[in-house]
Amino acid sequence: MFSPIVSASDAGVRTSIKGIGTFKGRPSQCCDLVIELDHGSQSSIELRDLNLSMLGTHQLQNAVTATCAALCLRNQGWRISNGSIRAGLENTFLPGRSQFLTSKEAEKLGLSGSTVLVDGAHTKDSAKALLETIQTTFPDSRLAIVVAMASDKDHLAFAKEFLSGKQLEAVFLTEADIAGGTSRTTSATALRDCWIQASRELGIEVLHDRMTRYRELFDDNFISSTRDSKHETIVAAQNSLSDSLRFANQILRERTRNELGILVVTGSLHIVSLVLASLNR
Repeated sequence: MFSPIVSASDAGVRTSIKGIGTFKGRPSQCCDLVIELDHGSQSSIELRDLNLSMLGTHQLQNAVTATCAALCLRNQGWRISNGSIRAGLENTFLPGRSQFLTSKEAEKLGLSGSTVLVDGAHTKDSAKALLETIQTTFPDSRLAIVVAMASDKDHLAFAKEFLSGKQLEAVFLTEADIAGGTSRTTSATALRDCWIQASRELGIEVLHDRMTRYRELFDDNFISSTRDSKHETIVAAQNSLSDSLRFANQILRERTRNELGILVVTGSLHIVSLVLASLNR
């Protein structure tokens, strides 16, 4: 039986990301997607100004692969119109993958006025893809991140990817139940120690909560101390997810003022699911 192989790297594939806008109330990337395969006359399509809510170059490649599969089916007699393919791609949305919360959702989390991004990245490669997505969509943004991870992940490699990417204003390491229990949960302090180690190995200075100076600065007045540490990445362990979000947001808003700041929740689909579930309470 003949089974065609489809790939986003096919010679007949041409794609481009033209810009970032809003589609159905969420950030989207406007793309051109042109495919000319060799499997038959029905294996070609041209989609201009395609709005993808799944952000990033890797998600555009996924869209190409899905489109190639649809074209192969069409070439075998399936009735699939170009309009149906466009509608399928533009209406595809996966919670917890490069998902920007709406302003109402951020407000419900007590993060009014903030730009919040949730993504279940938990490996070095997925961290790299997430950073590339942020760089593509909001290249001038400044970041604060809240991280919780399972115990069987490469915490050091994950930390290094973020620290060597965009400038981070703050990193709060927290905890989330994994698969409904705590047996695979990495403690906030263990994650913090990995980030401290990563910063040392990369030669990046951070202000972390094991330092005397950190305690002297933040024990009295959190907000004014944030101003005093303006050019340093703050790294701290915080068991409470809600407190981590609140502190990271305070630091980000104090430091960015009129600039765009993005609060990123990542490290596991479990921490992302906790944030999203809290929106339905």
